[in-house]
Amino acid sequence: MKSILPFIILVLLSAKSFSQSQKDSLRDVVKERIKNINEKQIDNPYYSRQELEEEYLRENSVFQSLAQPSTESDLANHYKIYLEQKLLKKINFSKLKTSSYYKGISNKKYNYTIRLTFEINKKNKAFNFRINTGDRELNKKVIEIFKNYPLEKLNLNDNAKLGKISVQLFTKEDKNTLIKASTFVVIDELPVLKGCESIAYNSELNRCLYDQIFEYILKNISLENIAKQNKRGEIVINPRFSIDSNGKIFRVNSIAPNKIIKDEIDQIITSFNQVIIPGKKNDIPKNTYCETFRTITIENLK
Repeated sequence: MKSILPFIILVLLSAKSFSQSQKDSLRDVVKERIKNINEKQIDNPYYSRQELEEEYLRENSVFQSLAQPSTESDLANHYKIYLEQKLLKKINFSKLKTSSYYKGISNKKYNYTIRLTFEINKKNKAFNFRINTGDRELNKKVIEIFKNYPLEKLNLNDNAKLGKISVQLFTKEDKNTLIKASTFVVIDELPVLKGCESIAYNSELNRCLYDQIFEYILKNISLENIAKQNKRGEIVINPRFSIDSNGKIFRVNSIAPNKIIKDEIDQIITSFNQVIIPGKKNDIPKNTYCETFRTITIENLK
């Protein structure tokens, strides 16, 4: 009698072969798996609280030195003209401080600033704006005002298309919320993997990075080990790792349905050596934290 081994296929939520009901059902499954993963992240955080604070302080120090925010920068003056002063009262730093992203940062070390991030598309337009002021309507207003700011004033270089662009807009000083905006932009570029060299835009580079990693996992994962786990159907894995300023993968600590699968995924990611350019911040090589959620379908193959 033949032994039964699972085969693994990548489920694409956007695949046209799925009916809408199948897509919705699969999304519900994935949402539940991601919820479970988030719960496991509480028990297995990537950084300890001390490490998180140190990383937070280090990143903010570098950002401030590069961005040189000022209440008199050209971007700050733009917002002084188009954003009513009374709207600054809607910024809720207390709400931001208690968000999941900052909850590990002590009050004494929390930096009361707000940044806007965006990317450049193929038409050389800004898009994919992200900002959190604690007020949705204010978020929209701030983004609309930024859209009217001439991009050429930011002096973006050719590498801007390859990265996520950040500018500081607001800060809290002496209990007062101020418009204190960047003088210079800060551009974070992702690491470049072999096979992704020709990509010229951040969103595509992001997709290529995680697709390459996931393909490598699928090619190298042990079907025999998977078979012993009695796992079938859709499972979600959460690869977590960092790439240092020399392009080497380190500190791999993924989350998976059980320890055996986790250890195997971690071992596979650790063996990955296709990084050809490390991540950068304003052209300076840096460590880059990487995280993704991926769905694997495991079925019986007789």
